[in-house]
Amino acid sequence: MGVQELQAFPRFGAGIGLRRQHFAEIIETQPAVRWFEVIPENFIGRGGFVADSLRRIAESYRLIGHGVGLSIGSTDPLDMEHLRRLREFCDAIRSPWYSDHLCFTMVDHINLNDLIPLPFTEEAVRNVASRVRVVQAELERPFLLENVTYYAAPSRSQMSEAEFITRILEAADCGMLLDVSNVVLNSKNQEYDPVSFLDQIPMERVVQLHLAGFEEHGDVLLDTHARPVSDETWGLYREVIRRIGPSSALVEWDAEIPSLARLLQEAEMAQRLMDDTALSPAGG
Repeated sequence: MGVQELQAFPRFGAGIGLRRQHFAEIIETQPAVRWFEVIPENFIGRGGFVADSLRRIAESYRLIGHGVGLSIGSTDPLDMEHLRRLREFCDAIRSPWYSDHLCFTMVDHINLNDLIPLPFTEEAVRNVASRVRVVQAELERPFLLENVTYYAAPSRSQMSEAEFITRILEAADCGMLLDVSNVVLNSKNQEYDPVSFLDQIPMERVVQLHLAGFEEHGDVLLDTHARPVSDETWGLYREVIRRIGPSSALVEWDAEIPSLARLLQEAEMAQRLMDDTALSPAGG
């Protein structure tokens, strides 16, 4: 999966996450949503209302898979049965690519139920890159890695976050899901320049974007996904669009989930900024 192939991917515009609270309304009203992001761990092995709703929504909308359970940075063996189920799920919803987080969630086969950042080391680069190549081959579709938040610099780090991400993307020859909000949050918590971060990563590998809200807790910003997208995130988002053009941007809201209408307002803001920025010769 070379850079030219990544850049040839469709750009779907702004979408929202598919959440159970909104299933009935989506099916009944058929709102104007460009696409939904779907977390397979919420659907695999489920029947009844959940499975039927997903099938009906998939008939009318573009769905794209985004996972939380690969634990791509773990030293535990990859769960090949889970990968098989993911491939079947992505086939069923016709997901053009699949993504998960650049972190680990499992230790000795115990799920930590959190996204734990990796140390920025040569060993971690080699481990993740080799696992990504297996995942991409097993899923039979492009795979994207998402940058995660961290609240303390991982121990034993031998390079910067930007260099770590770049080394893995290039060694694995995969794409990136750039979480713009996480860049803003990490830049504040770790005291670096977010625009400089963009300068240091291979933006030509960015296929999808995430936008989410966070909250202040004293001097620390917390990645809660429970608030509207911040003005700082919108500003950096425009800078990203200036660099890569129109993209597939996802508004995440995973806690204190608002009405479908409120989510669509955020998605329309993302689409409007994308359109305005991409159309401006000087980048706005």
